[in-house]
Amino acid sequence: MGKRAGSGIGRRDHAVLAASVVVLVLLLLMAYLTPLGVLFSASNPYTGVYGYSLNAVVRSETLHIKGLYRPVRVIVDRYGVYHIYAQDLHDLFLAFGFIQAENRLFQLDLVRRAAIGNLSPILGPSYRSYDLFQLKIGNYITAERDWNETLELTSTDSMANITVMALEAYSQGVNDYIEYAEAHHELPFEFTLLRYTPQPWTPVDSFAVQQYMVESLEFGDDPLILSLMYYKMGQLANYLNPPFPPIPQVYYAGYNGTPNATVEEEAENIWPINSTIAQMAYELYKEWDPPFISPHAVGHSNEWVVCGNKTATGRPILVGGPVLGFSLPFIWFEAQLVAPGYDVFGVFLPGDPAPVIGFNQHIAWTLTDVQAISWGMYFFVQTVNGTDYYFNGSWHPIIHYYVDGVELNWTNWGPIMVQNGSLALVMYWLGNTYSNDFGVLFYISNASNWQQFYDALRHWHVPYQNFAYADVYGNIGDVSAGIYPIFASSGGGIPYSPDAIMPGDGQVYVKGFIPYDDIPHAFNPPSCFIVSSNQRQVGPSYPYWYGDSMSFSPGTRAWVVYDYLLYHNNISVQDMMRLQWNETDLAAAWSMPTIIRTLEQDSSNPYVATALSYLKGWNYTMSPDSKAATIWFYIYSEVYFNVIYGLFNRTGFWPEFSAIRPGPAGGSWPGTFGLASLDEDVIHLLMTGNGTPIYNGSVDQLIVNSTIEAMKLLESWFPNGNYTWANFYGFYWPSLTGVKALSVGPLSGLGGDYFTLNDQSGGGGGPLPTSPGPGGQSWTFIANMANLSDSYGVYPGGQSENPASPYYDNYIFTWIKGRYLPLLFIGSSQGFAPSEVTAEVNLLPSG
Repeated sequence: MGKRAGSGIGRRDHAVLAASVVVLVLLLLMAYLTPLGVLFSASNPYTGVYGYSLNAVVRSETLHIKGLYRPVRVIVDRYGVYHIYAQDLHDLFLAFGFIQAENRLFQLDLVRRAAIGNLSPILGPSYRSYDLFQLKIGNYITAERDWNETLELTSTDSMANITVMALEAYSQGVNDYIEYAEAHHELPFEFTLLRYTPQPWTPVDSFAVQQYMVESLEFGDDPLILSLMYYKMGQLANYLNPPFPPIPQVYYAGYNGTPNATVEEEAENIWPINSTIAQMAYELYKEWDPPFISPHAVGHSNEWVVCGNKTATGRPILVGGPVLGFSLPFIWFEAQLVAPGYDVFGVFLPGDPAPVIGFNQHIAWTLTDVQAISWGMYFFVQTVNGTDYYFNGSWHPIIHYYVDGVELNWTNWGPIMVQNGSLALVMYWLGNTYSNDFGVLFYISNASNWQQFYDALRHWHVPYQNFAYADVYGNIGDVSAGIYPIFASSGGGIPYSPDAIMPGDGQVYVKGFIPYDDIPHAFNPPSCFIVSSNQRQVGPSYPYWYGDSMSFSPGTRAWVVYDYLLYHNNISVQDMMRLQWNETDLAAAWSMPTIIRTLEQDSSNPYVATALSYLKGWNYTMSPDSKAATIWFYIYSEVYFNVIYGLFNRTGFWPEFSAIRPGPAGGSWPGTFGLASLDEDVIHLLMTGNGTPIYNGSVDQLIVNSTIEAMKLLESWFPNGNYTWANFYGFYWPSLTGVKALSVGPLSGLGGDYFTLNDQSGGGGGPLPTSPGPGGQSWTFIANMANLSDSYGVYPGGQSENPASPYYDNYIFTWIKGRYLPLLFIGSSQGFAPSEVTAEVNLLPSG
């Protein structure tokens, strides 16, 4: 590494000193967590806080970087976005690695440690169980195998070739920054507090982070839950989780005809498990660890694209709002990367030099989670004898892996997760199959038309994602990319449902995958728009098994967008901005006629009368100042608790499996999680007034009692009657350090709930600050294909992980107001107006 030109420890401008003070104050706030000697080291003016404060200030400078072939110019725009201009792709990815590490080094290191199960060495023995789980599911094994397979493919596969070049260059850029930061005492203070230094970055680390993202997005335990439901409830489990939702749906890829009888039979053909297997499944359920730093897509994301015949400009508009968990630093990093023949603007994940969502000069794209086919997660029960497992009539040797001194045992299906004597519960997870996501994203980001985009996605295996598309030529499309297994029975009949645990002896096997051209997709549909908001993508006549209703979104968000786009023309970018923050709750709109009719029959009760006074005439908008919104949410929650929890107790599901605690509105209450099918069941009950067979009492009395319970609860919290929705609905950004002083929130100001477009991914089950939502729309993005320079986006975080930086959390305060920032898409480093530039950084090859 060379040295920083025109700067050094001796430079003492006011901004650096101010940043030093901020960091020192934060260190003092954390002192109770930290040994005194470590705190003193962090406060050392030569090796601690002052050096890191240099990193907090974005300024023009020249740096000499080892490994660069030619000079690279970096423009930091007035919003803190990095625009990197290189003369070749190698230098572009190397420079991006350096810049991302400069802003997010501790995040990079923490995410890779979380991915491969290596947190306990820095965070202590309490994380050992988490580490063991990560090792067991195979993230490190798969990451190492994927990198080696990519290396082997370079001689014949151009996608593999660009991947190797890019990840090696990116890794060198990260390592150049580590070397620079150590030499200039600018390592993030977390390393000093935790008393370790980061190891060099490798391409295997990038693949490990890819695995971690797949785990965050496609790692469901739904089959365990369904099997346990069936074990205690029998056919009621099928009613609770039918193959097709009981409420109306928007199927963007069609197939609205008569239900496919074979698919229905397969979905309902659940393998009956015995008590031993039930206890194994429950043991694994309780062990199931969510990702430590979770960008988890909790099933609430939105995307849509509208063609030019319905827009004011005559060109498409693409809108994306993926809902992910919140943290500081945020999961996204925003940048524009430019080299000859390559120019893309977008948001990037840690360790990945290709944008996940973005646009170039020709196309734009965004993503939502598919949530089909058990999230790509399946479970099998196999017989083992210590050294072998039984499959297809014969014994086969168990495969042994050794990682960090831990022995990991796999069968043909995957890792053994739980063993009881000769029975093993084995996980078959498509996340452990080869998928070069970086290569696909690079090809997408360099595509200039639909065919190139569509062909690139042939190679996308996991995670299952809906890729919405628009181009400057007027085309729109969507592809639910991924490899979807086709299960078959060795006896030739209907196989057992893959939505539940299956026998692993060969009775059920994977005979192939749904052909790529048959997976859900649409291109230039007659409707002139496409909506994909985690709802089921294909209707009941789809010829392949595609999963039951347990995981798909109830579809309320999709309907709000569908109805708007259907009945509006001359649509503008500003119209799409307003729609993206829409607070209409269709579940309330569908349920309210039954609720009001019922309550009017018993309005002499003062609690019922108060509820009615707010609900009658309500427009179903979950606005912050609305009391009706709060009353609806709590009536709905009480109905859910009475119906679902009553059923669990009546069937014996509780207390035997009491740790399984789904909650209303997608798990919006503390200590609960979401099962979309159960929300659909409750909505259907309220829409129809019919509770059979899951509720045997009077639905009218259920609604009245739930209303009284809801109003008593609200008035106990707010005796003055000030239970507006803003007192319940807020957003929180926890620091990755776990230190509250470095976190933000809870903040209120936006409305919405689980059923609305503006969704906080759970929350509202209790007054603030006790139950803020854990996430929300992570990148509100609008691409104007008539003029890509008139595109907008913002993520609720900041570019820097340094708490003293003005770019630590600055985007939050734009996002929380439902506003956007312009995306400066400028193809040349010379194209910026002086007012648009915060700093210019020249990266030069070191001599």
